[in-house]
Amino acid sequence: MYWYQNKNLYKKLSSALPLLVGSALLFWSCSSPSGPQKTKKTTDIFSVDSFFSAEAQRLQQLNPSVLKSVNKDGEKEQRELKIENWKNELSAFQSADISKNFDPALYDVKAVDCVTEFTAKKKELQIQKLRIEFDRKNEKVKHIQIDKKIANSLYDSEEKLDYYIDSLYSIVKLQDVQGLDANQYEIIGRFVQSKK
Repeated sequence: MYWYQNKNLYKKLSSALPLLVGSALLFWSCSSPSGPQKTKKTTDIFSVDSFFSAEAQRLQQLNPSVLKSVNKDGEKEQRELKIENWKNELSAFQSADISKNFDPALYDVKAVDCVTEFTAKKKELQIQKLRIEFDRKNEKVKHIQIDKKIANSLYDSEEKLDYYIDSLYSIVKLQDVQGLDANQYEIIGRFVQSKK
């Protein structure tokens, strides 16, 4: 009588139903009606950690040039370079994963056309928004946007991260430490197209 003893199991499954339906609609709307249909697991939540881990490995092998600009409190520096460690470079993105121990009670999930958006229901959550846009043609990730917020007795911090595949990535952070002036920095990396 395991099913009878575990009353919370039914509650968790019923609260995840809208997420499953939303994911199914997303995959249906983004798939091409004429080509072979691929089997997808709609129970999987998009893993930011896995995606950026694979992206770091891919970019480490490709070794693209990046036009990187850093702006800290109005002082700007820009140069073209090769990133030595893509895992470190993308670590701010990779750490914004909500798929581990995902709880549908904490996020509103909206899947419209080829965009899935997770919006925090509570201000205390570190990841306030995760937006994933898929390419309509090949169903691969096209753009990821992440809004992070940390508020505690020592400091307040807001971060907006954007990642466009093989095009651009940006991190904008505003931090206000108690007793000190607020500071802001912005990092933008533009992938330099190789000349053939």
